[in-house]
Amino acid sequence: MTGESVISLLRKIRAAGTWYLASATLRHLELIRLHELGTVAGLLPGCGRVLEIGAGTGWQAQALAAKGYEVSAIDLPDCNLSAHRVWPVADYDGVQIPFADHTFDVVYSSNVLEHVPHVVAFQSELHRVLKPSGLAIHVVPSGSWRFWTNLTHLVKCWSPPRAHGEHAGNAMTEMLYFSRRYWQRLFEASGWEVVSYHTNELFYTGHAAMDLRLSMKTRRALSRVLGGSCHVFVLRPARSSD
Repeated sequence: MTGESVISLLRKIRAAGTWYLASATLRHLELIRLHELGTVAGLLPGCGRVLEIGAGTGWQAQALAAKGYEVSAIDLPDCNLSAHRVWPVADYDGVQIPFADHTFDVVYSSNVLEHVPHVVAFQSELHRVLKPSGLAIHVVPSGSWRFWTNLTHLVKCWSPPRAHGEHAGNAMTEMLYFSRRYWQRLFEASGWEVVSYHTNELFYTGHAAMDLRLSMKTRRALSRVLGGSCHVFVLRPARSSD
């Protein structure tokens, strides 16, 4: 078998193994984000001011506003989804939140904190803009998401995966950094009390496995076996022991 024949055979094997890896679409991402918001909807107060950190397109901010909340949304000016915004998202520097102390009843983020290199120090800003009686709700990636994303990356790209966020040195140790225990310890060490926890009840990977070919209903069923792709933490400022 010639070298060209071997290469041709390998390409055919790769094509057969990656048929399920569809191109990522914005609609798929939108459905995921709206589903994740739906898992926390019942935990929100009936009304009030909500700040979304890292709002991206503004899909979730728009959905919250439709439910009657007074919503402010912020993100970095170089956000890769800024060209697709459906809601007014204000640019900010990623360090200082441009609002006064004790402004919001809820601070919300979805798949953002893993990208904040100064994530521990950033908690002080969240405490500052949140009312003392307010809630912080964070959707953050899980070790399960990292594991399945590692596998699909190897199949799709035939190369070692890289870390997704800013906290781990590589994609393997990131499975530990994305564990429930890691996030909970980070929050508790930053002055938060965990009010409740659940997964996002959805299975997906960082490589759009099947994308829209796989329904949200099927992804919910798969999450019961393969694990939820995100943790959902509901937090409040920890009460002083004094």
